[in-house]
Amino acid sequence: MILFNSEITEILQKALNEQYMDSVLISSCGIGFKFCDVNIHCNERVYASINGNNYQWEDSPNSAPWGSLVRQRFSNVSLFAPNLLRITFQFGDYIEIESVESQYESVIINFPSNGEEIIMETF
Repeated sequence: MILFNSEITEILQKALNEQYMDSVLISSCGIGFKFCDVNIHCNERVYASINGNNYQWEDSPNSAPWGSLVRQRFSNVSLFAPNLLRITFQFGDYIEIESVESQYESVIINFPSNGEEIIMETF
């Protein structure tokens, strides 16, 4: 789809404020991060720093301790590069979500519904 921009960092900063990681879903075709009100599903690579060690998810489950991110409070979101969005947690761990320009969705971000309206950003 498209690369990230500064607008999504502002939107996520507000949406994730005061939230924590509720769960991590690892599957053979993606990895998902669920915060209290926001879901982020990634189909491309995800890089992480967890407990001072670096990990990468790419196309299949692996032995990284993704569960260690659960219950961590959101701290900041930044545009690390046009194709890399970094979400940092209160104790310094972070995930970097990759987006690539293609005909398929790299990242789908679902926000809380507004009535019957579904709010979603696709990259």
